[in-house]
Amino acid sequence: MDARTLLLLTVVAVIIGYAAYRDPALGGAITVAAAVVSFLYIILKDDDDTGTR
Repeated sequence: MDARTLLLLTVVAVIIGYAAYRDPALGGAITVAAAVVSFLYIILKDDDDTGTR
């Protein structure tokens, strides 16, 4: 993981945390959506490899 990815994840975590603080239902929905997108990214990233793991 490079520094840009870490910075992006940190900013997103702060935004989700703030949304959860202001409106718990919205924060929960955003957290679930972020988890699903992260999970899909991990799965699809493995598909882009050249066959080696």
